[in-house]
Amino acid sequence: MKKLLTSLTLMLLVSAATFAQTRYTIVAYHKLQPGKTMDEAIAIEKQWLPIHQARKTAGIISDWMMYVPYNGIKSQGIDFDYITVNAGTDLDKLHTYPMELFTDLMKADPGFAKLSAATAKTQTIIRQSIGKKINGTAKGTVKSQFMIFDMMKVGDAAAYEAFEAKVLKVHEARIEAGNISGWSLYKTIYPSSDEVSANYTTIQSLDKLSKLDQMMDSYATAIPKALGITPEAFMKQVPSQRQMTATMITTVAAATK
Repeated sequence: MKKLLTSLTLMLLVSAATFAQTRYTIVAYHKLQPGKTMDEAIAIEKQWLPIHQARKTAGIISDWMMYVPYNGIKSQGIDFDYITVNAGTDLDKLHTYPMELFTDLMKADPGFAKLSAATAKTQTIIRQSIGKKINGTAKGTVKSQFMIFDMMKVGDAAAYEAFEAKVLKVHEARIEAGNISGWSLYKTIYPSSDEVSANYTTIQSLDKLSKLDQMMDSYATAIPKALGITPEAFMKQVPSQRQMTATMITTVAAATK
């Protein structure tokens, strides 16, 4: 019995450690080459999918996704056409593309040898950033739904993260009410200079665009339920050094399984 309890304790500790692993992201911001279309870019990124899938199978990444602004809906503060995201728990591995994966895939499909050239003719990466997941609802965002990215410039990081930790209860109430399906907060850990236009991003998923019209009402209903205060009192707690600099509605055009 004692051995059984010891084994169960070890299993719980391992599970807890696994659950607590930090999620990192490397985000690439893509710009279409003149004359090229989003459909062409999606077709190119889908050709890269076997490589990303092989990287996931090898434990290098946990997932890879291509986010495209839905019908081009994005704010004026956004200078890119789409983003791709490598995500995983080991930042030292996350950016790697082992040559043996390419070699094996090129043996199976010689067309991979021409893929890099075709990619460069279709799009260019104008910059990249490294991010880290700070918080999120128990139910994560749903990649088959609409994803809203809100990008913030934050001065006092500690105050903002403490604020969002309290607001997490509000988002859980919004999920319970069916307003959204998930919410996450990411911090840009590099680059982090004053010239960066956004250093935090929130992502929320919803199954219908019509729920955008209910967004502010959903907060007004969820805040008293989750926090026991009025929406007016809640707004007074919003950190003064937080400014939304850009926003976009996206869908996932391609992703690992």
